[in-house]
Amino acid sequence: MAKKVPGKKKRASSARKPKPAAKRSTRAKAARPARRKPATRRPPAAGDPVRELARRIVELTVNQNDDESFALYADNVESVEPGMPAGVGIDAIRQKFAMWRSMASDSSWQARNVWVDGNAIIIEWTGRVTFAATGKVADLNEIAIHEVANGKIVRERFYYDRSALQA
Repeated sequence: MAKKVPGKKKRASSARKPKPAAKRSTRAKAARPARRKPATRRPPAAGDPVRELARRIVELTVNQNDDESFALYADNVESVEPGMPAGVGIDAIRQKFAMWRSMASDSSWQARNVWVDGNAIIIEWTGRVTFAATGKVADLNEIAIHEVANGKIVRERFYYDRSALQA
């Protein structure tokens, strides 16, 4: 053992002593919200009849094929347009289509978004319409909601600014 010399200071060693570990708090940490994975678009399920009906509605509307469109509706369909009483039955749909064709000499439509959830189809439409009476051209934005049962449209509602239809 080394002898201590009075009045002489001990020399510091070159090796550093490890720092003591930080004290851990005994308080519980606040729970962090779980991170959500970003949503990914899934392709339509093959054989899903409601998705197939949505695709067919878009196709027939874009191609303005009224005759084939009638086959998409149930016999007791209810159709609601803004500011008008509900039309009920396939004959009401035929009358509505005929009224539209007499009012618009030309129209083109694009489905901006199509959503399918359960038995509901929601389509966001943008259209350009030429009015037969005046030749005026107007842009029309519309939301269409179709309810489906047994592969047919049983109820539909349309939402748009009616002032856009004033020729």
